Amino acid sequence: MMKKLLTILVLLVAFTGVYAQQVSVIPDNKLYAKFQSDDINNMVNLMPQEITYWNWFAYNGFVVKRATLEVAHKYPALKFFDKDTKLAGEEEVAYDEASFNIMAYDFEILPDKTNIYRIGDTGYIVNVYSSRKLVENFNNFMRNE
Repeated sequence: MMKKLLTILVLLVAFTGVYAQQVSVIPDNKLYAKFQSDDINNMVNLMPQEITYWNWFAYNGFVVKRATLEVAHKYPALKFFDKDTKLAGEEEVAYDEASFNIMAYDFEILPDKTNIYRIGDTGYIVNVYSSRKLVENFNNFMRNE
């Protein structure tokens, strides 16, 4: 009886592993602005849940709002991110909702508060949610998937 149980358990683990390998996550094109191709491939192969998270974040991890120039200038400028050097580059000076890609910028996710950046002199600000809020929102997203 014990051998049968052990055999069933081993087969169940083996089939679960095969199934998990067959389920593949496709990285959103926006991620290539932040991560090297090799890094994305490693995440796909070793940590597909991380790709799922960044795919979600690229559309849901922030919000862009209108503000007065006076209010907007209280915040640091949103700067482009150089994925090769891992450094911030030039400031963003324009905002186009259709093509905006948060992954193309240098931003910091704070533990307990939203981090805010201004987009040049456009009157737009970008609120990057706190890690606490991101975890809450992402978990809600995953429960509804």
